[in-house]
Amino acid sequence: MQLIGGSNGPDFDVLIIGGGPAGLSAALQLGRSLRSILICDNKEPRNEPAAEAHGYLTRDGIPPQELRRLGREEVEKYGCEFRESRVTNVNRSENRFTSTLDTDQTVTSRKIVLATGVSDMLPDTDGFEELWGNGVYHCPYCHGYEVRDEPLGVLVTAPEQIEHTKLIYNLSIDLVVFTDGQDVFDEETRSEFVERGIEIEEEPIAALNGTDDGLESISLADGRDVSRHALFYAPPTQQHSDLVDQLGLQVNESGLVETTQSHYGIGFTSVDGLFVAGDASSESALSIPCAVADGSMVGGTVNLELAREAFE
Repeated sequence: MQLIGGSNGPDFDVLIIGGGPAGLSAALQLGRSLRSILICDNKEPRNEPAAEAHGYLTRDGIPPQELRRLGREEVEKYGCEFRESRVTNVNRSENRFTSTLDTDQTVTSRKIVLATGVSDMLPDTDGFEELWGNGVYHCPYCHGYEVRDEPLGVLVTAPEQIEHTKLIYNLSIDLVVFTDGQDVFDEETRSEFVERGIEIEEEPIAALNGTDDGLESISLADGRDVSRHALFYAPPTQQHSDLVDQLGLQVNESGLVETTQSHYGIGFTSVDGLFVAGDASSESALSIPCAVADGSMVGGTVNLELAREAFE
């Protein structure tokens, strides 16, 4: 196994695992503070199916891959190194982390920022995964404006997803809620929706139909096809990296890593010296602007930790 760097101190001040918006944002803060940084990223971004990213000031509508390219160029100016690899194992001892890469190399660091995000758990309905990001969407802030005033649908399979529908209601007067055969609505909530002209379709979904141009219709188990231009769904998520389990990090009921704040920073975990930023964290909302903000704050927190330790 090849060791990167020398044998005296750690190879890097900070290893950032994940090169998406949160990881790059943390790297920018740390790089500008003259910290040595390595980013390991295996190029499996959550928003890969999306053609555009929206809601990020000055970058509204930018392709996600272009945003990552620009971010990488920016942090490289401050000496950040990159490895296109997966971190497969992390151990902590003697105030340093030793991380193993899938290239059979090991690297040591004083701190780690875990910015590996989450993965969406999609239904196995025919056509769902194929249309994810192109006719079937998670976020109305990211994609709602582009399908405004069109025939829209919302998939609601659990009561906690009902609030998501209210965000879509403002986008179109032609809105159908699909429950895929699940018993979701109580009578009071059902009446509130029906009074506002929202149709509730409780027949199980057989398939989603569309082309490269997006969603066209939703086929139901009773043979009917409901024409829809877009379908919104807030899926459950799971941690993208198995390092969360390997490190024994605490997760909440939504599968997000429990992170905590102090009076001088955020992103702390149950493992001393290891921080979580972005979608994987319980403190960050699931969007690019929020991931960037969270990464920036975590980067500042890690830098402050390093600065404090220099005086201990």
